[in-house]
Amino acid sequence: MDLLVNVAQLLTEDVGATRKLEVDGPQLELEAEPPAFVKGTLLLTRIDQGIWVTGPVAISTDSTCSRCLVPFTSWLQVQVDDVFLPTVDPKTGARSRRGDDTTADTVSIDAHHVLDLSEPLRQYRRAAMPLAPVCRDNCKGICPHCGADLNASTCECTPAPDPRWASLRELLT
Repeated sequence: MDLLVNVAQLLTEDVGATRKLEVDGPQLELEAEPPAFVKGTLLLTRIDQGIWVTGPVAISTDSTCSRCLVPFTSWLQVQVDDVFLPTVDPKTGARSRRGDDTTADTVSIDAHHVLDLSEPLRQYRRAAMPLAPVCRDNCKGICPHCGADLNASTCECTPAPDPRWASLRELLT
C-alpha cells in the first residue's frame, strides 16, 4: 500500500464517513537513509473541514547504540492525529477557501484529491526517535579504556584509581 491516498470519494460523503487504511511495507522514503517500514491501521474520517487521520503506527528506524556503538533496527510506536484540508472542492472543482489559509507547514490534500501521508509520518518518526538510542535495556556498552564491547566479552583493564580518594587510601595503609 502506498502512502498516497485518493480521498475524492470520502470528501464527497457526509461528515462522519470513515475509511480504514492498512499500511504495511517499506513505504517511507527518507533522504540519505534506507526506506523505513510502516505498519498500522489508520482511520480516515470526513470532518467539516476536510479529513482527520488517526491511529497507531509502528515505524522502523535504523540507529546506532549510544552505549556499544553497534547499529541496530528498532520500531517506534507513534499515534497519528492530523487534519488535512482540501485545496480544491471535490464537488465543484473550485479552489477551496480553507486551502488558501494553509501555510507552508500545513500538509493539505492536493488538487487531484490525493493525500500524501509520507511527510507527516516522517515528522512523527523524527519526533519519536530517542536522543540516545540503546540496542537493548541491559547493554553494557564499551570499555572506556580499551574500547572492547562489554556485551561480547570482558576486558582485562584495571581502571586507574580515582585521585579524589587518594587521601582516604593513605589512611588504609
